[in-house]
Amino acid sequence: MLRQIHIFHKNVCIFNHSYAMGLGDEELTNVTKIIQSHLDLPMLGKTFQRPVTNYQIFHRASKDVLFMFVTDLVDQLNRVEPIILKTIDKFNEIFSLPNEIMESTSHQESFNEYLIPLQHELHSKVAIIGPTNAGKTELFYILKKGETKEIMNFAVSSNYGIDDLNFDIWDFQLKDNFSLLWSKFISGSDLIILLFDLSNYHLRVIEHFKTFQKQEGKLSKFLIIGNKRDLVEDSDMKLIKNELDMDDFFELSLVDSDIKQQLDLIISKTLKLKESLPKNFQEMINQVKRLELEGKFVLSIVKYKELIKICNQYQDLSYIQTFKEKVKEIQKKLEEQTKLRKIRESKQKFKVPGRISFSQKPMVKSLPTSQSRDVTGSTTPEIFPPIKTENDISQETSKIEDLTLFTKEDNKKKTQFLTPDDIKIKIKPKQKEFKPDKPKENIAFIIEKSTDKKAISNIDYPLELQKFIEQKGSSLSINLCQQLITDLQSALSRSVTSEDLETVADVFVKSELKI
Repeated sequence: MLRQIHIFHKNVCIFNHSYAMGLGDEELTNVTKIIQSHLDLPMLGKTFQRPVTNYQIFHRASKDVLFMFVTDLVDQLNRVEPIILKTIDKFNEIFSLPNEIMESTSHQESFNEYLIPLQHELHSKVAIIGPTNAGKTELFYILKKGETKEIMNFAVSSNYGIDDLNFDIWDFQLKDNFSLLWSKFISGSDLIILLFDLSNYHLRVIEHFKTFQKQEGKLSKFLIIGNKRDLVEDSDMKLIKNELDMDDFFELSLVDSDIKQQLDLIISKTLKLKESLPKNFQEMINQVKRLELEGKFVLSIVKYKELIKICNQYQDLSYIQTFKEKVKEIQKKLEEQTKLRKIRESKQKFKVPGRISFSQKPMVKSLPTSQSRDVTGSTTPEIFPPIKTENDISQETSKIEDLTLFTKEDNKKKTQFLTPDDIKIKIKPKQKEFKPDKPKENIAFIIEKSTDKKAISNIDYPLELQKFIEQKGSSLSINLCQQLITDLQSALSRSVTSEDLETVADVFVKSELKI
C-alpha cells in the first residue's frame, strides 16, 4: 500500500503527505542522506527503487524536483510507477514554480484533494482465508462497501474503506481446505486475514493455512482471528490457547453489535494506519502562540518541543518542520536578549565616579621660621618623637621580661635524668582461665530497610534530568545526562535526589544562556 509522498526541491523537503505510518522524521533524514546524490544531481526519465528497513522507496526526478513514494515491501514497480507519473503531471499543472506549494494554501489544498483517492489506484489487497464454516463470507459482507464482483465460481471481491483509505477485499469460497488455488490467490496481498472457528477447529488445518503466509505472503501483514467466541466458555478458552500455542490472535464474535468498529480497529493496528492528532492539538498550538506573544520565550520553546514529540508520535511531518523553525526563531530572540543584558551589565560596571567628599577636615602645617634656617639657607624641620601609648609600653616590658628569663645562673644548673635501672616495676603474670567454647547460636540477621524513599526509589535519573532540562527550555542527550549524574554522585558521596536534579538542571540552563 502507498504510505507516504515526499517532494524535494534543492535538497529541501517542501511537501509531505501521509496515508499511513511510514518514515518518521529521523528516518526520513537518514533516507535523504542515502539518496543525496540523486538530490544533488537529479537523473531524469527513470524511476529508482530501494528497500528501506520495513518499507521501500520509489523516487523519480522532474527538472530540479524529486518525488519520493514510500510503500510496503510487497508493492511492485510496474504498479507504483504510473501513480508517480500522474502525481508529477498534476504537480506541474498546479504549480508553475516548486516553492509555490509552500506559499499558496488554496493550491496546496487542491493538490491534497487529488492525492487522497490516488492511494486506491494501487489496488491494495486484503485476502480472507480459513477453513470451511469459519465465517469467512460473513466477515466479507461486514467489511465490504459497494458492489460485489464475482470471480468465476470460487471468489468474490469488493471495496473496503477505512480512514479515507480504500482496499480491494477478496473472499475465496473454496470448499477444499487443501486446494492448490489458495496459495495463488493470496500472493501480492497487503493483508492476509486467517479466520477459524474457536468452537470447532483442527490444529492441522490451521497450521496448513499458516504455511501459505510463510510461502506466498512473506512480505504481507498477517492477522489471525478466532470467530464464535460467544460459543466458548472462559474456562475452555485457556485450554484452547494452550493447545493452539498462539499468542497473536484475536478472539471475536461476528454477531456482536459493534463488530465493525472492532474489526476496523484491529485492521488499522495491523496495517499501521495513521492515527488522527489529539482533539486538543489546535488548542495547544494557540496556547504556544499566546506564550510567544507574551514574551515567555523559554516556556514557549518547551511547549513547541512537546508539540514536536506529539507530531513524531503520530508522524504528522507537515507540522514538525514548522515547529522546528519556530524553535530556532525563538532561540535567536533569546540570544539577542542575552547579548543586550550583557551590554547593560558591562555599562553598569564602568560608571563615572561622583564628587569626592572628605570625612575629616584637612590640616595644613605652617611654614618654617627664620630660626630654623641654618647657615646655608636650608631649613631643617623639627622632628618630634612619637608619643608612646599604653600598648607600646606593655609590648616593651614584655620583651624585657622575655630576655631575663634565661640568665647565666640558670644555664649553670644541671638537669638530672633518670636511668632505666632506677625504675623497677613488678608485673604479676595473669593466669588465663580455660573455658570451653560454646556452640554459636544461629543469629538471624535483620536488614533494616531504608525509609528514605528518595534513595531507594527506582528512578531513571538521566531521564528525569533530561525532562527537567527540557522543561526549562534547553536540551541534553541521555548519554551526557548519565555522565552528569555519575559526576554528581561522586561529588556528593550520597544518593541523588530529585532536588539535586532540579538544581543541576537550573545551573545547566543558566550556564547555557550565558554562553
